[in-house]
Amino acid sequence: MPDYLFYDTLRLNRGAGGVLNVCEVLLRSMRLSAGEAIASASERHPRLFELARRTGLSRFVLETLLYNLHQLHAWRAERQLCSLFPNYFLPFALFGRHRDAIVIVHDLQYKAHPEHFSRAKRLWLDWNLRRLARSLAQVVFISRSSQQDFERHFGSCAHSTVIFNPVDAVAMQAPPEAAPTGERYLIAAYHYYPHKNFGGTLRLFERMKRAGLVDRLDITGNGAAEVARMVAAETPSLRGCVRHRGLVSREELIGLYRGAQAFISLSRFEGFNLSAAEAATLGVPLLLSDIPVHRELFGGYAFLVDERCCDLDALARHLAAHRQARPAWANASACTPAAVAARYLGLQRTAASFEAALP
Repeated sequence: MPDYLFYDTLRLNRGAGGVLNVCEVLLRSMRLSAGEAIASASERHPRLFELARRTGLSRFVLETLLYNLHQLHAWRAERQLCSLFPNYFLPFALFGRHRDAIVIVHDLQYKAHPEHFSRAKRLWLDWNLRRLARSLAQVVFISRSSQQDFERHFGSCAHSTVIFNPVDAVAMQAPPEAAPTGERYLIAAYHYYPHKNFGGTLRLFERMKRAGLVDRLDITGNGAAEVARMVAAETPSLRGCVRHRGLVSREELIGLYRGAQAFISLSRFEGFNLSAAEAATLGVPLLLSDIPVHRELFGGYAFLVDERCCDLDALARHLAAHRQARPAWANASACTPAAVAARYLGLQRTAASFEAALP
């Protein structure tokens, strides 16, 4: 069986957000698998990581240096080493075409909304993803929608699969904080980014409040100032009904999920939507934008919102039916950390077994 080196260089990016959370859960769950030797790059090379943090050394340069160093050591020791890169980038290789690498592609938001990315960043991503498509690495997409987006622009990879993000089920079992008695609120648990469409969320909340369906909108994450400006400009009458809590503890977040009338996310683009998956794991109703990945992951569970003509009566019936039936989210078992870790570990086992069977 191969050893694994997990390139957690995302820790050097202070704005990594949800992607870093996914990586940490994945690394932790892979380490819980019996019989596997899994190390992180930051633990193997703490001084180098600290130097990179202080100097602003590019993660790509750091990964290229470490990847080739460890590849050479593995070759000299005649052992198999699998390198896992959890965030798009494939380093330069002195030998081979990355047959021993796993790379995770989260989404292609920069293709759907190029206005949110600099030209240099778009060219950099194009170059990296084109190299990835031509490599022999195991390419993991976090949804079929992301895979289709990738193939539309770069073609099919030699080795690719879809593995959903891990949803931390253990953390989900923490005791909830009780919501204020009788308070009916929507929860929007994600950072502020333009594609998150907070304007659409505020407008739907305003309609639901006027219809007597909810009283408040609770928001967590970064971006309190941006949301406050948006409320003042678009829905000033809601100023006292929108509560931005900022960054909250895991326990408080779980309590907010569980006490909510529904989770709301009217994003214009997502690769997976981890917050929605967390809420669905807890059995919370979802109000989601009608985009491909939401249909793929949450179809049959969520109420998909057409912003142009959202039927509030149908929405209210959906929430009432959900409260009565308490349906389970169909993809919950596939997103448990143990199941996700097993899928990742199985990639190189399958490849090794196939190569061993060749004449």
